[in-house]
Amino acid sequence: MSESGSAWGWPSSTTALLGKGWRAGTERLDAVILRFATRKHRLIGTALLRVVIGFATILYCLSDYSKRRFLWGPESYNSISTARSALPRWGFSLFLWGHSTVWFEIVFHAVILVSAGFMIFGGRVLTLAQAVLMWSLHNRNQDVLEGGDNLAQILILFMVFTVSNAYFAVGAKRRRARMRELEQPTTSTVLHNLAAFLIVFQTAVLYFAAGYWKITGKVWQDGVAMYYISRITGFQMSATYTHLMSNAFLTTATSYLTIFIELALPFAILSARSWIRKANTLALEGMHLGIMTCMGLVCFGLLMIGADCTCLRDEDYRSIARRYRSVKDRLVQRSRPLLPTRGMTSVAMAADRDGAAGA
Repeated sequence: MSESGSAWGWPSSTTALLGKGWRAGTERLDAVILRFATRKHRLIGTALLRVVIGFATILYCLSDYSKRRFLWGPESYNSISTARSALPRWGFSLFLWGHSTVWFEIVFHAVILVSAGFMIFGGRVLTLAQAVLMWSLHNRNQDVLEGGDNLAQILILFMVFTVSNAYFAVGAKRRRARMRELEQPTTSTVLHNLAAFLIVFQTAVLYFAAGYWKITGKVWQDGVAMYYISRITGFQMSATYTHLMSNAFLTTATSYLTIFIELALPFAILSARSWIRKANTLALEGMHLGIMTCMGLVCFGLLMIGADCTCLRDEDYRSIARRYRSVKDRLVQRSRPLLPTRGMTSVAMAADRDGAAGA
């Protein structure tokens, strides 16, 4: 074999180039694995999801608090035997463990208290308790669910393995400082990152499937889906929304925009450009704010907004915070009245002299 050749018959320059590319690839993979194992990611997004799930569960309970026994109690129109027969294969509910009104009141108020603790404090123990009680509440009466419960039930299980109280929780600052001191490969860090990325993956798959389902439907292809949605009588539909969707151009634009932002989410998450992720996430959150205000599906909209929050990286939130502070500082400077500093200084000096003379 010639010195310029290789075992595969390739020129030595090609072999060297392939070797260099292989080494660069393995080094980059090692760096990614090390970063995955030493630093927890998407802490802000998971913290926001925690707050939203806790708040939405409390709101869900309190919105029908006076009707709680009729909707979820042992004497509910949806009897315990009927609810048991409607349970999914691996479903359960603490509400179905007894026919006592006292037991129902204990479990129901435990849902509210644990949700408040979960929202304020977080932590894996409270996350697990929140998962058990939230599943129990949802499975007691599935007739009154709004739709976001399926996603919430999945995400709360992933959240058990995350550090969801690094932000917006009691002791969060101290917790972040401790994490910065212990930046080394740990099983806890790997579990957190894996669970956080599974949350994002589940959210992305949900949106992509919803967008694909829409794009295959004729009413969405024709751009009239929003018109028909505005005519549904099963929701607390806003009269303003119904009136706006009577406009053909606005209906078509809204229908196509909904499909676009849902299909684009997986690609936006993978994008290296942060503004694409921010714009897509903001559009999705705006869509769900519209659902909350126009259709009355408040808990559904909140839960979906919480899931949307996990799609942004921690760096994205920090850049948004920096931009917010910059804009706020500029607005404060512009709104602050211009003080005649030199004149005020002279007056102040004169007042000081008069005060000294009077003394």
